[in-house]
Amino acid sequence: QQDNLLSDFTALENIYLASLAGGNNKDFAIYKSKALLRKVGLTSRLNHYPSQLSGGEKQRVAIARALINDPQIILADEPTGSLDIETAKDIFELLKKQINNNRLIIFATHNRFFANKSDCLLEIVNGNIKSIND
Repeated sequence: QQDNLLSDFTALENIYLASLAGGNNKDFAIYKSKALLRKVGLTSRLNHYPSQLSGGEKQRVAIARALINDPQIILADEPTGSLDIETAKDIFELLKKQINNNRLIIFATHNRFFANKSDCLLEIVNGNIKSIND
């Protein structure tokens, strides 16, 4: 739920620094970061610092940063919690498109609309996990 963006770096830098840490060269990291910012609808905010971004914009930068190194597992806690419904739908679809044979996405949400669109739905009731998919 927390974006954990580095306050001294722009949205673009927050994303491409993660790519550099993953061993990519700077030109590739910047190119891919800009592409991800476009996918999350923040092309016009790439040179803004976290303090200049809304909560929803920071959340989308954090999602782009999470995707930059093509991880095998993505754990997302309320990834659409700070977003308006239309942006939330777009981000949810972006995350769904990331699922493949080599990637698993686990997200926690209180939003039934998004929960019901998942491939597997688990619910915690009285401290116990139960599957509510057929």
